[in-house]
Amino acid sequence: MRVAGFPSPADEYGLVSLSLYELLIPRPSSTFFVRVAEDLAPNVRVNDILIVDRSLKVRADCLALVVLAGQLCLRKVQQRQSLTWLVPLNGGQPTVLKEDDEQLLWGVVTHVIHQTY
Repeated sequence: MRVAGFPSPADEYGLVSLSLYELLIPRPSSTFFVRVAEDLAPNVRVNDILIVDRSLKVRADCLALVVLAGQLCLRKVQQRQSLTWLVPLNGGQPTVLKEDDEQLLWGVVTHVIHQTY
C-alpha cells in the first residue's frame, strides 16, 4: 500500500533505460532499413523491416541482401566445400559467391522487425 504524498527520490533508482537505437544499430553510418515487398519465408513477410549493416562480413547461416539483375534480393548464406552459396529463401537455384563478387553483396541482415498484431 502506498501513502499519498511526494514520490520518493529512490523510486527511480534501479530503473534501466532501454534504447532500441543503441541495441539494434551499433554502427549507424553503415546501417540501413529495407522494407520487404513479398513473403519470403515464415519469419520474413510483407512489410517487415530489415535492418541491414553494410560493414559486416557474411558468414554461414546469415541473411544477406544481394543485388541480382539490378534488384535487391534476400539470400541465406551457406558454406559448403569451401564455397559460399547464396540460397533463395523461397526455393530456387542457389548461386556461388565468387571472391570478385563483392559488389553483389549489399549488406548483412542483423534484425527482422515484423508486426504481430
